[in-house]
Amino acid sequence: MKKIKTILSTALLLLISNYVLAQETEKKELAKLSFLMGNWSGISSSFTVKDTTQVKVRESVNYIMDGNILTLDVVSANIQIHTLITYSIKDKCYYYQPYTKTGGGKYKGKLQDNKFIVYFNEKNRLIFEKTVNGEFHEYGESLVNEKWKKYFEDILLPASTTNYTKLKAEKITKEYIDPITALTNVISVEHENFKTIYIAGQVGTGNTKEKQLETAYKAIEKRLAQANASFSDLVEMKIYIVDYDPNKDLKMFFRVREKLYGDLKMPPNVFIGISSLYSKDKKIELSGTAIVIK
Repeated sequence: MKKIKTILSTALLLLISNYVLAQETEKKELAKLSFLMGNWSGISSSFTVKDTTQVKVRESVNYIMDGNILTLDVVSANIQIHTLITYSIKDKCYYYQPYTKTGGGKYKGKLQDNKFIVYFNEKNRLIFEKTVNGEFHEYGESLVNEKWKKYFEDILLPASTTNYTKLKAEKITKEYIDPITALTNVISVEHENFKTIYIAGQVGTGNTKEKQLETAYKAIEKRLAQANASFSDLVEMKIYIVDYDPNKDLKMFFRVREKLYGDLKMPPNVFIGISSLYSKDKKIELSGTAIVIK
């Protein structure tokens, strides 16, 4: 028994060390986007074949979670967007995750020639840069006849103190929900009128993958409720499956999902096949991120 405890303690320490190292690497990569930081205001121009329309816009770019996440908030008369920018060590790329009241998405990004470039698909991209005059320059482009053509452009200056008095007065607050040794099950991060909820890996019970998946989903629902959120607020989920078999496990996933949630729109899912979890009896683990607009 003593030997087993020693092995488990060593494994836990190794897991924590790897987690801390990963966070530091992600932080270093996100620090390369610090040129976006600040409160900005100015004019956003949208271009069509017939005309150009302009609207006042303000954007706020800040680091949260000790520098492991970059937030970008856009407010204008036409739109309100809350965006999370993260870095993935596994995929070796940035992820740009915009959210509005109608939904969200997740897109790959890269840093190239001092420009942060986000690709929505092969024919549409978003580019951020800071000009030599210190302006915040953001523009969207579409590939038309093998040439990139702008469909909108923001050229913003540092916002005045008057415009951002309220914004500066507001704080980013974190709530640690149900913490246990070495980790926390749920962290709720509030900024302005957005709340982002990060749920640690949840496992289920039962002697089959299907039963464990069902109960793991229920555990996710419980964690969401602890943060005053619901399953429909999820914007991303990761599903870790031991000894993943695409032919069997994918069918099982859809069967369980339909049984529990019917026609409910599901968030983007990432299936990750692994060799083992912390216990040999556990075959399924779920984690997720939710966004709530207050």
